[in-house]
Amino acid sequence: MTLLVGLMLLLLLTVISTIGFRNTTMSERMTGNSVDRNVAFQSAESAGKEALQVIESGAFSAATVGHYDTPLAQGGTTAHWTQGDGAEATNCAVDAPFRWLSTGTVKCAVAVGTKYANNANKAQYVIERLTQVASGGSTTSTYRVTSRSTGGSGNADVVLQTLFVRTTTP
Repeated sequence: MTLLVGLMLLLLLTVISTIGFRNTTMSERMTGNSVDRNVAFQSAESAGKEALQVIESGAFSAATVGHYDTPLAQGGTTAHWTQGDGAEATNCAVDAPFRWLSTGTVKCAVAVGTKYANNANKAQYVIERLTQVASGGSTTSTYRVTSRSTGGSGNADVVLQTLFVRTTTP
């Protein structure tokens, strides 16, 4: 009888330790994913700030890759910025969804100058001029900046979008 009770207790301890091991493994995975998403968010935010510096410095030019003088047709929708099937970009202004990972000669977005620490790839951004209004000797331009990063694993997509208004006077 003592042997039977001892075996039952041993079996119970084995089941409890197996459940504890699974919980620990799951918690570790969730923490890793959270860190990866945080890196992606910070990197995308850094790319957005770089784009805003380009606008503020007056370096926005429709001739530059990733700078669009007119808004993209679906640029205000979430689905437009979701990574496509990885196919070659043919016309960045009309391809839907937007081709962040251009594999050939056609590039649609600007890669940041410096890769964010612990990020798998450089973050990217797109600048679109939505409106430009001249009034009373000054010009007010509204821009939409969309930035994207994939985090340390390359799988934690974060896309951020902001509107920026710049007024210039001669």
